[in-house]
Amino acid sequence: MLKETTALLFLLLAASTESARILAFFPISAKSHQFLFRPIIEELANRGHEVVYYTGLGYDKVPQGIKEIILEQQTKSISKKHFTFVEFGEFSIPKVTSIMYDMFLLSAPAFLSSPKMQELIHSNEKFDAIIMESYLTHQFVSPLIHKFGAVGIEVRPLGDSAWVHELSGLPDNPSYQLDYQYEHTNDLNFFEKLYNVYVTSIMTVLGYYYLYKHQAVADTYMNYTGWETRPSLYQMVSNRSIILTNSHFAVGYPIPSAPHRKEIGGINIRPTKPLPEDLQTYMDQSKQGVIYMSLGSNIRVSDVASGDIREDFMSVFKELPYNVLMKWETDYPGKLPPNVKLSSWFPQQDVLAHKNCVLFITHGGYLSITEAVHFGVPLVGIPFFGDQGKNLILVEEAGYGRMLRYRNISRDNIAWTVKEVLSNKRYKEEAMRRSKLFRDRRHSPAEEAAYWVEHAIKYPNALVPKAVWLSFVQLHLIDVQLFILATAICLIWVTSKLICVVRKLCKSKPKEKSVSKKKLRKTD
Repeated sequence: MLKETTALLFLLLAASTESARILAFFPISAKSHQFLFRPIIEELANRGHEVVYYTGLGYDKVPQGIKEIILEQQTKSISKKHFTFVEFGEFSIPKVTSIMYDMFLLSAPAFLSSPKMQELIHSNEKFDAIIMESYLTHQFVSPLIHKFGAVGIEVRPLGDSAWVHELSGLPDNPSYQLDYQYEHTNDLNFFEKLYNVYVTSIMTVLGYYYLYKHQAVADTYMNYTGWETRPSLYQMVSNRSIILTNSHFAVGYPIPSAPHRKEIGGINIRPTKPLPEDLQTYMDQSKQGVIYMSLGSNIRVSDVASGDIREDFMSVFKELPYNVLMKWETDYPGKLPPNVKLSSWFPQQDVLAHKNCVLFITHGGYLSITEAVHFGVPLVGIPFFGDQGKNLILVEEAGYGRMLRYRNISRDNIAWTVKEVLSNKRYKEEAMRRSKLFRDRRHSPAEEAAYWVEHAIKYPNALVPKAVWLSFVQLHLIDVQLFILATAICLIWVTSKLICVVRKLCKSKPKEKSVSKKKLRKTD
């Protein structure tokens, strides 16, 4: 008994020495982002690590092993006051990117000067690792890694980002790699490649430009003891031992990636739960099948599907032999078809997992698409902004769904698209094939993420390539290219001068001969 107790104590001691104290810093209040972060920190807590979770959106019930600190939201709303989601999605790529950067920069002073943030910035806390979503939005908080001397872990909601790839040391190749805002497949003709060079360049240039602005914010508010000795913000932003991206080749394209960038697409997928009793009965009795319609957590269906669009959808639904579950956030202003059921919330994954769910009408957000792929449900997508358009173009190319453009929505377009996906079995077959590919993994995405976090804590920067620490000029070989260009110009100049000299010599020789002949004649 004594030996068993001693062995148990040794095992507990070993476990405690391997546990880490981790700061999970995710101030964005968007639900879709938190759906990505939380499975990571929950898995880390289950493995015995202590997680301190700074968030803009609190848990209903905080899991064991996680200490939650809710940050006041200071982000200024721009989407409702100045333009709609539809208008936002139609802006140019430079304008959309600048708006996103500016929005968070405007809120940064209030956010960083808040009592809880200043307490953290000037605290004597100890952390082994910091997990954050900072690229594009909160790059000015990267000095926290320097402040606490911790390992940096970045989590990205999207995989296709020219700026993220730039910071990972493996910039995009515009011949086939596309930023998330370029709505196209990777099969590009010459002019599409030319435009892709423009998009990649714009995203990279704006990334460096706003990084300079973030530097000023960090220097003003991140002034903890010893901050004067820290490196530039560019170096601190690049200082990530692991970059976890919400991506997977089954829902997109396989691309080369830096060794410290790891895919965790599907991390939002959780074990299926039983449906509420009334909803379970509704779906069980829908023998023909159920169409599920939701536009995510940020877009209200009742806002964008107003007036004629609402009536067009209801007219099509009424004629279909399927029941419909439709997310609707307000009181419905008209008479509902008998086969349509509304609610402000549905347990989306559990609905998609039901055998009678035959179609998912979605906004095309990456989390929603991964859920549809995981459960093998074909889809119809209506993109609004961000990566949604590109996601749905890839869905169409892959063959497990169709896309409707919001500005082109009509009753005929809705009817044709919905009936096409439901009647043509190739969409369901491809959805099931993708589901098998998506599910075929050695570990769950949460286990994969936790493993790489632990790996980074044990071996900081072990996978980080030299390219990460190079400047823009060095990384893109600007200095070498300028040298080659200067050398070429010099060679051309020297060559042209030599040619001129040779030509002059060639022209002068016949004159000398003719002069000498004249002299000879005179002497004769």
